[in-house]
Amino acid sequence: MQNKIKLTLSAISVASLLALAACGGGGDGGGSSTPAAVTPAPPPPSIVVQGSAPTVTADPMAVIFVPQTETSTKSVLQSIASNAFPAQFQKATTEGGYKQIGIDANSLISLTTGKIVDVAGNGDFAIGRWTDGSSSIGSVSVNQGAHYVVGKPLTLQRVPGPTATLSCTLLASTSPTAVSGNFAPGKVNAATATIDLNGPALKVFNLDIAIGSDAHAAATVTGTTVNGVLQASGVLHHVQIMGTSQTKPLLALGYATPTPSSGDVAGVVVLQCQ
Repeated sequence: MQNKIKLTLSAISVASLLALAACGGGGDGGGSSTPAAVTPAPPPPSIVVQGSAPTVTADPMAVIFVPQTETSTKSVLQSIASNAFPAQFQKATTEGGYKQIGIDANSLISLTTGKIVDVAGNGDFAIGRWTDGSSSIGSVSVNQGAHYVVGKPLTLQRVPGPTATLSCTLLASTSPTAVSGNFAPGKVNAATATIDLNGPALKVFNLDIAIGSDAHAAATVTGTTVNGVLQASGVLHHVQIMGTSQTKPLLALGYATPTPSSGDVAGVVVLQCQ
């Protein structure tokens, strides 16, 4: 009888051990595990910036904006050249690419998705080009561009006399883009200008660009103002004086100009004058 009881207990013990093993028991924690939590990758940024520039510190700011819809013969509502844009409405990314401009809360122009490329500057100005995305004024293809210059406004003092001039050479530029979007962005070969301080006025501006099959598409503007949006010599141009020095000002100029085979082409340049 005693042996029978021992056998029965042994059978129960073996069964219990098997049950514990099947359930992962035993207290060693090795029978089951909870999958590690997977942290999802952050979404890609809605705006990608290529290049960098110090943020311009000024209030108000001088702003040039050449929208992707502008042509050489017709400005649009967003064609801008002004030295009175409040700083609070000019918004830049951490890289210094401006993604919003505007003169008041009811007329903001902003990039919602896409790229800000050709970003450059020195603290007195910053340039860039919106492309490959969409903004508050419409979509911009990879071959198109909405070009801007943001800078410190400067009012040139009049200096009388026929020899009171400043010569200006190219400092920075965005890649010229065809308004049609049918050609890859090009490059600025050269840009020069002369400012007549007796006005002050823009005595002459010369531009040479390459895009598509146009290796040297040239444009010349003569006898125009140093601020505002104007059409002269077949070129729609935006002009503002920027910087901090009367003797070495910056000439910022946006343009939409016809070319022999690439149609209307737009961009911005900044020239150092002295």
